[in-house]
Amino acid sequence: MTADNLVHLEQAKQSAAPAVGRNMTVNSISLIASSLLTGVLGLVFWGAAGRLYPAGEVGVAAALITSALMLSMLSMLSIDTIYERFLPLAGMRTGSLITRGYLTVAGTALLAGSALVVFGPRDELFDSPWAMACYPLLVMILAVFTLLDKTAVGFGVAKWSAVKNLVHAVAKLIILFCLVWTGSGASIVLAWGATAAVGTLLVLAAMRRRWRKHPQFRQPPDLPANSQLWSYVGSSFGITSLWIIGPLVVPLIIVSRFGAEANAHFAVAWAIVNALYFAVHLVMSPFVAEVAAHPDKMAALSTRMVQMMAAVSVAGGLGLVLAGPWVLGVIGPEYQAQGRGLLYLAAIFVPLSGVSAIYEGFARVRRKLKLMVVMRCVSTLTVVGGTLLIAPRTGVIGVGWAYLAAEAIPAAILLPFVVGWLQRLRRTSAGVVSGPLATIPVRAASAG
Repeated sequence: MTADNLVHLEQAKQSAAPAVGRNMTVNSISLIASSLLTGVLGLVFWGAAGRLYPAGEVGVAAALITSALMLSMLSMLSIDTIYERFLPLAGMRTGSLITRGYLTVAGTALLAGSALVVFGPRDELFDSPWAMACYPLLVMILAVFTLLDKTAVGFGVAKWSAVKNLVHAVAKLIILFCLVWTGSGASIVLAWGATAAVGTLLVLAAMRRRWRKHPQFRQPPDLPANSQLWSYVGSSFGITSLWIIGPLVVPLIIVSRFGAEANAHFAVAWAIVNALYFAVHLVMSPFVAEVAAHPDKMAALSTRMVQMMAAVSVAGGLGLVLAGPWVLGVIGPEYQAQGRGLLYLAAIFVPLSGVSAIYEGFARVRRKLKLMVVMRCVSTLTVVGGTLLIAPRTGVIGVGWAYLAAEAIPAAILLPFVVGWLQRLRRTSAGVVSGPLATIPVRAASAG
């Protein structure tokens, strides 16, 4: 290669850096905006349900939907993290990876939903054999619907996921109003599940066209060995399953200890908190996908990811304090009375979770997730144990104190690692070895 060619190649790389950064920013903003808008519409959904349906029906429907969402995430077996991290490198293997993954997730979700029907609190959750029979199907639909999100990120079209979630939020609200004449919690669940099923079919069709026609997915694959893939999946599944246990168990604790009406109050407040939670953690996904496709831009992408994480966390925390209680008051004074304290605590613990999200982003691109698994274990034990110990004495706000401790402990441990990695990245500038699958040489400690 001549000197002129080398100069042109270097200029091309430099000109590509802003484009890569812009793509990550566009995808991140799309996901964040979608998450926040979906959260607002989700709050409207639960607020409308709280006003139009009996509180007991809302509480049971909230427990069913929340448990189905958590089981659906567990049923993904962290296959979504493979798509996020490795679809940019899958080439001609993309179609087979997606087909096998989606079939595996669908089957696992059916089994998980059936297990809750058999072993869960059936008397509190289900009022008929028909409801029990439909519940595994709901879990399956929500699992595939959620799996589409990181599949879109891996395809580099996160905006598809954003549009899907936004349309779903609007559609389920419309169905909720259309079925208000029934006065049944089953109508609330149907509004959520039926619209997700339609959205899943439409987005799957669009993705199928993309992997069949886009040049990126007609190239030879550049994937790591299967053993490395399974190791990555195993660690990711540990992180995901531990993270899910808290949101899965907490509503069941509230229903069993305080009743369905208390869970209705909690569900509405938590809908606001959850929107910010997802907005903070969604910043990580486009970062992981972009670094997988452009490992030489690790330093620039990392800086941008941290800046976006900080901005979303601070703005979201302020929003919870300034606007959250007012929104709950619009829904009803009892919702405001029960949820205001939870929102104030969330304004602290959700931004703290950004530290863990930043660390997890770095750990995923380096494929070193052991410490993150340990931190998730600590968080889960803290959330469940804290809720069991504190909530009986303080009420629903005890969940907030449990989450505050669960996010503060990992943040204190992981912050030095995050700072150390950023300092090393700045010193090494584009500090990666050649090859898209090479391990990024950023080492804060052997535990990472």
